[in-house]
Amino acid sequence: MTMRRTISLLLLGLLSLTNAWADWQGDKYSLFIHYGLYSIAGGVWNNQPVKSGYSEQILTFGVGFADEYEALTEQFDTRHFSAQDLVQLALDGGMRSIIITSKHHDGFCLWRTATTSYNVYDATPARRDLIAELASECHRKGLGFGIYFSLIDWHYPYAMPFTSHNADPITPLHHEYNKQQIRELLTQYGAIDELWFDMGSMQKEQSEEMYRLVHQLQPHCMVSGRLGNDFSDFSVMADNEYPDYTMAMPWQTAASIFPETWGYRSWQERGKVQDKVKEKLQALLRVVSQGGKYLLNIGPMGSGAIVDFESQVLRQIGAWIEPVKQAIYDTKPAPWATQEGYPLATLSPDERTIYLFIPSTAGSQSVVLPPIQNNIIRIESLYGGSNLSRLHPRGKEIHLIMQDPEPNNLYNVFALHLDSPLSIAIPQLKEKNLNPINANPLFTHSQIDYYTGFKSIVGYQWHPAHWSKKATLTFTAQERGREIGLLTDQSSTTLTLTPQDSSLYTTPLRAIHWDRLYTAQGRGRFGVIPQELFQDSCSRWRESPMHFTLKERVSQGTARYLCYTLTLDEDLDLPLAVTFSEGMLCFVDQKPLAGAIYRPTNQETPHQKILRIPLKKGKHTLLLKFYNRESRTLHGSIIPLSTLRLYHQTVQLPTKSTSHLLQITKKIAPPLAFPAHLYGLSLEI
Repeated sequence: MTMRRTISLLLLGLLSLTNAWADWQGDKYSLFIHYGLYSIAGGVWNNQPVKSGYSEQILTFGVGFADEYEALTEQFDTRHFSAQDLVQLALDGGMRSIIITSKHHDGFCLWRTATTSYNVYDATPARRDLIAELASECHRKGLGFGIYFSLIDWHYPYAMPFTSHNADPITPLHHEYNKQQIRELLTQYGAIDELWFDMGSMQKEQSEEMYRLVHQLQPHCMVSGRLGNDFSDFSVMADNEYPDYTMAMPWQTAASIFPETWGYRSWQERGKVQDKVKEKLQALLRVVSQGGKYLLNIGPMGSGAIVDFESQVLRQIGAWIEPVKQAIYDTKPAPWATQEGYPLATLSPDERTIYLFIPSTAGSQSVVLPPIQNNIIRIESLYGGSNLSRLHPRGKEIHLIMQDPEPNNLYNVFALHLDSPLSIAIPQLKEKNLNPINANPLFTHSQIDYYTGFKSIVGYQWHPAHWSKKATLTFTAQERGREIGLLTDQSSTTLTLTPQDSSLYTTPLRAIHWDRLYTAQGRGRFGVIPQELFQDSCSRWRESPMHFTLKERVSQGTARYLCYTLTLDEDLDLPLAVTFSEGMLCFVDQKPLAGAIYRPTNQETPHQKILRIPLKKGKHTLLLKFYNRESRTLHGSIIPLSTLRLYHQTVQLPTKSTSHLLQITKKIAPPLAFPAHLYGLSLEI
C-alpha cells in the first residue's frame, strides 16, 4: 500500500461529505477576487501611497476616519465590473472555481442585503448585486462559486472593540448579524461550493453554530479553517504560506499575485510577466504535488476592470496547464511530496501513472525517484520536446536521465505509466513497541484563529515488520475513555480506550541527567518556530539555571522557548507533566511530539498535558514553546514524574498484511483538525 492510499483511508473517516470533498479537492486551482471600496483608493490616500499593511485594509492603515472612507461609495460605479470577463479569465487561466469577497473587514457588502444599507446596491451609483451576477455566470459556465466573508466588521456598531491584529472577538450581537448575512448568501444565490471565512476570533460555541448553520442551509458547501476552533471542512494555511509537511486532511494555500497586498494597489511594482508566471506556476505545482488546492488572488481596479498584468499572468499559466491538465486536476499527491531531492509529482486517480514536473534547464540532468517496486512500462512526454532515457537503477533509487531539455517550457512534464498501482518500498519497523516517537505522525493544520495555526497531530502511522494477532494498548489517565480509530490495510475499527488492568510505572530518575537549560524569547504566530532554534550555533539561546517553572506578566502574543539537553544511562519512558497558560509546543530531538492551544479562561487556570516519552540510552534534546495569545500571565512548567499509572487493553489485529500498515487516529468528528492528544498511547505488538 502506498502512503497516499493510507491517507485516503483516513480521509474516508474525516468527512461525511466525501463526495463534496473529492469534487472540491479535485478542482485543484481557484481564482480569488478581492474587490470593494478599497479598490477605489488603490492603496493611496491624500495623494500618498500607504505602504503599511494590505491595501484592502487602507481604512485602518491609511484613512483612520470612517466617514472619509465611506464617502468612497459615491465613486463606486463598478462600470467595468463584468462577471462574464471574470469567469472567462478563470476559464482561460485553468481555474475551476471562483471565490469573491462578499464583505471584507470594512463591512461593505457586494450584494443587496436587508441587514444594512452599506451595500453596493443601496449605497452606490452602481445599483447592482455583484454576488448575484457572478454566481449566475459561474453556474451558467459550469464553474464552482464560493464566497469570502469577513467575520470582523469595522462598520457594524456593535462589533467593538477593534484591535490592531484583525483577530477581534465577536460580540453576541455581531454574531447574530453575521448569521443573518450568511443566511442571505446561502439562500439567494444557488449552490455555494465554498464559504471562505476570514479573521475574527470566535468562541468555540460560535464557530460550531456557524459551521452547522452553513451545512444546514447548503450541506455540500465546504467551510474554510479560518472559521476558527477547527470547525471546518478544510484547513487554510497562513497568507501565502506553503506547508513543508504532508497533510492528512483537505487543505488549501491562499496566495496573492503580489504577496504585499490582496486588494488593488495602483503603485505596485509588477516586474515582468514571465517572472511572475514562473513564480506562481511553481507555487501551483508545489501545492498540487502535496495534495492541496491553490487559491490565487487578483485585485481588480476601482472601476472593476481587471489589471492587464494579472490577466496576462493567469492566461499564460492556463495555456501551460491546458495540454497537461490530466497531471493537475483530480490527481493524488506523490508519496514523496515533501522530501528533498525528489521532483514535484502527482499520481493519476488509479495510481498507475506518475506525472513528473521537471524544471527546464540547459543541458542534460538526472532526475531521481525513490525505490519504486512497479515496472515502468512506458514514458510519455506531455509537455516539451524533451525525452527521458531508459531507467538507470542507482542503489535503492531510480535515476532518469533527461536529454535536451527546453528552457523556454518552464517545466517539462512526463507521464510514467506503471504496470500496477504505485508501490514504494517503505522501511519496516522492527520494534515491537509502537509509540509516538517511532511513528510517522499524521499532520493537519489546527487553529483557533489566524494567529494560532500550528502543525497538529491527529494520529500515528507505523509499518511494523511483523505483529501478532493480539496486541496490547497502553495509555494514561488522560487518554482513558477516549474513542480512537484503529486501521490496517485489512480492517478498520473504532474502539473506546477501556482499561482491563493497570500497572504503576516507576521512573528511574537517577538514570536521567539534565545537562543544560537554554532559554529564548519571541513573538508572532503560535505555530511558527524559528529554524535557527534547532541549530547548535543559534545565538538566540541563553544558558539559564536549571529549573522547570516560569510565571511572568507578559504582553499578548509572547513566546518563551526552553531547550533542555539531557543524557540517559538506559532506555526508559520519561513521563513529564507540562503545564501552560494558553499554548504549548514540544519537540523531541527536533521531531514534533505535542501541541495544544486553548482560549484563556476568566480564572486563568493553566492547562496540563502528561507526556510519556520513550527514549533510548544516550543524549537527547527537548524543546518547548510556551505561548500567550490573549492573557497577560505566561505559565510554563515541565516536571518529571516519579511514577505514572498505566492502563492496558487487549485488541485484535488481522494476521495478514500486504503493506505492514498500522494506524491510530483520534475520533474523526468536528472539530476535525483539533489535535489527537494521544501522547501517552503505545501499542505492544
